[in-house]
Amino acid sequence: MLRSIAEVAVNVPLLRLFHYRVPSELAERLELGHRVLVPFGRQTTTGICVGFPEQSQVTVLKPIREILHPDCRFDAHLLQLTRWIAEYYRASWGEVLEAALPPSIRAGKEERAIRVVSAARPSDELLSEGMRLATRAPVQSRLLTFLARNRGPIQQAELLKHAVATPEALHKLVEKGWAIVEEVRGLSPSAADRNASEFEALSGAGKVDLHEGQRTALATIRSAIFAQEFKAILVHGVTGSGKTEVYLRALRDVLAAGKRGLVLVPEISLTPQTVLRFRNGLEGAPVAVLHSMLTGTERAREWRQIQEGRAGVVIGVRSSIFAPIPDLGLIVVDEEHDSSYKQESSPRYNARDVAVMRASMLKIPVILGSATPSLESLHNAQTGKYGLAHMPLRATSHGLPTVVTVPLDGKFYRPDGSGLITDQLDMFVRSRLKRKEQVLLFLNRRGFATYLHCTRCGLVLKCAECDITLTFHKSQDALRCHYCGHSRAVPPDCPDCSMPGIRRTGVGTEKLTAELERRYPEARIARLDRDTASSNNAMRTTIGAFSRGEVDILVGTQMVAKGHDFPQVTLVGIVSADTGLNFPDFRAAERTFQVITQVSGRAGRGAKSGHVIIQTFFSEHFAVRCAATGDFDEFARRELEFRKALGYPPFGRLVKILLQGPVEESVAQEAKDTAEILREKCEGCRLLGPAPSPITKIQGKFRHQILLKSASARALHRTIDHLGNRRPQKRSAVERIIDVDPQSML
Repeated sequence: MLRSIAEVAVNVPLLRLFHYRVPSELAERLELGHRVLVPFGRQTTTGICVGFPEQSQVTVLKPIREILHPDCRFDAHLLQLTRWIAEYYRASWGEVLEAALPPSIRAGKEERAIRVVSAARPSDELLSEGMRLATRAPVQSRLLTFLARNRGPIQQAELLKHAVATPEALHKLVEKGWAIVEEVRGLSPSAADRNASEFEALSGAGKVDLHEGQRTALATIRSAIFAQEFKAILVHGVTGSGKTEVYLRALRDVLAAGKRGLVLVPEISLTPQTVLRFRNGLEGAPVAVLHSMLTGTERAREWRQIQEGRAGVVIGVRSSIFAPIPDLGLIVVDEEHDSSYKQESSPRYNARDVAVMRASMLKIPVILGSATPSLESLHNAQTGKYGLAHMPLRATSHGLPTVVTVPLDGKFYRPDGSGLITDQLDMFVRSRLKRKEQVLLFLNRRGFATYLHCTRCGLVLKCAECDITLTFHKSQDALRCHYCGHSRAVPPDCPDCSMPGIRRTGVGTEKLTAELERRYPEARIARLDRDTASSNNAMRTTIGAFSRGEVDILVGTQMVAKGHDFPQVTLVGIVSADTGLNFPDFRAAERTFQVITQVSGRAGRGAKSGHVIIQTFFSEHFAVRCAATGDFDEFARRELEFRKALGYPPFGRLVKILLQGPVEESVAQEAKDTAEILREKCEGCRLLGPAPSPITKIQGKFRHQILLKSASARALHRTIDHLGNRRPQKRSAVERIIDVDPQSML
């Protein structure tokens, strides 16, 4: 039956669908889920076909112009999932669908077929033939040796580069039956191998005996897998308890049943190690990788490989929740507590919660794993909404590291940086260097100095576009804003009072690294933060070098705080545990506890026991004290009491409404008008504000916000519905952002 009308979710920020006429030349080819090009107003835009109504109230329908990427189509499940996301997070369905596509497909770039090379015979035969040809045909010998030592197909260009060979030499091997060359659109499995190749020293292949906690957790997961039912299971295991091994065995069960798996990780920096561990543990099952540091072409090819069912397991960051995986049988959300799973631009979804909903729709299990579960997930487990598997012991015989808390004083902020390392931490670092063991130092601040100020008039140098102090980066000899990227030269004198010299205050990873180089001149030191890891290659190189023992001390921000497994690290130093403790955010204590616990867990994961030094100005704060003693239960008890008294999650739900624009008076007025509308219709919820946001200006836009609180998500959505399609006045250029279940109050 040919359809004449198509319902399209257009990629515009409007909460409605649009009808279009299906031209006769497209009628036989257009299907649900196809991406189409359509006229919209005076422009042309994209959208997704989501239905075929029999009639329309619009008398004259504009025609669909074209079907884009006809073999790239959303199935019925992903249409259902993205519609739920749009409705729950108050976003346009078209925008959600567009966000689910790889960037290169969104940009309309065509894929080119690539040539991949596979070995045609077993590795031992290739090595033997390579040795025989070493003198007579050295180029062919190098090609055979490289093919034998690298698992899976490899791109032809990459093979020729590594083997220093010509296409002619490869062609001779193909003619002799030693190699096979094919043209494919899907990304070669060697892409995952390249991402993980820096970590071969950590492969650790071999049979692992499960301890009691792992066996109990796996039994809980297997019961849900075999029952083919939805169940959310919180795996609460201390750092180093072997959660990944539990994931692997559950995924092997799913693969054996003919299904596929999805593994979400919060940070790109975790992907290479995770890929290697899963590749080694899944007994040859093809692993696909999705994250933003792949090239656009690579991401599109991986996406198609997944869609065509050529990947057994998909590993990726937040956006991988949209991966078009056929026969999905299990979802794993590692480090489920991590705020990186929350998208901070439209559509503002939380990938962890979307994973639970996706599993519910498919009637499959979802594993939420963490050493420091979010209080929302913990509460769901305590009330029986989620299953709970507790793993309180490490897989190693020596258990959790020994933790020492060191109180800080005013010496910490000496201008020359000499106070950053206390005597206790210095003693431990020197002993580890002497014993040829590795040290990880954590400081969640980039740059050399966190702000510059005048000692005469008190002026603090701020970004012209944001209400944020500029950070001094010594390597660039420049001041930079970490919110909008604005950069400027360091002024020789105070811009206000002309006093010569501006004092540099505060500390970041760059300054810490400089102090370490002064103290330990013989040590090999590396730094890992957003400044040094601007590309996937740079990140892999640094983490890989540390994994292989080529670096003695690694300095890092939150990129090194979770998920990594460095067996030679016996000392972790938290240089300042208080960087986020006093943020104006009700989750500040929880995040402080989580980051201290997570980074502490990097110590003593190998054959030797570990130590952790926590330097802090607030050693008696319960978040710091509980993290130091490893008492999650006591921390959760105290924090949940506070949340319950004030109606914060998990006992209440939140919606943040942000108004922002270039004119402060217009923003304030629009915030006031919006609050009045909501206050009149507010039933079953409480309205706080409007008030200026804690960060009052970002990228030239002033910001005011309103907070809605309720024990019922339904009551919140009913209240927001009263805003209807009302938009801020165009003349004021005020933008309104609705953030459901916000992770940040800033």
